Amino acid sequence: YTGTHDNNTTLGWYQALDADTQLAVDDFLGWSKEPMPWPMIRTALASVAALAIIPMQDLLALDGQHRMNLPGTITGNWTRRFNWDMLPTDLGPRLRKLIAGYGRLV
Repeated sequence: YTGTHDNNTTLGWYQALDADTQLAVDDFLGWSKEPMPWPMIRTALASVAALAIIPMQDLLALDGQHRMNLPGTITGNWTRRFNWDMLPTDLGPRLRKLIAGYGRLV
């Protein structure tokens, strides 16, 4: 997983980090000038886990304003809705290339 319904989006999490911690994350992930959340998505797909799950908010590179749920609150949760207009035209080919490249295409 790059995340679950209970945490911030990957981009939102990364943006909330201080600059030194962002550099440490970039270094750990082997930052290749690819914008977050793609290094984290790539890392999840490269793992030896049998299953890699990427939330839609991460695939769409959405920030923390688009998180699904904020634990401990009772309003505003689970209100986000996907709209086909949100889908970048290059997402399918980009994701397919990564999935195939990491041997996950079946």
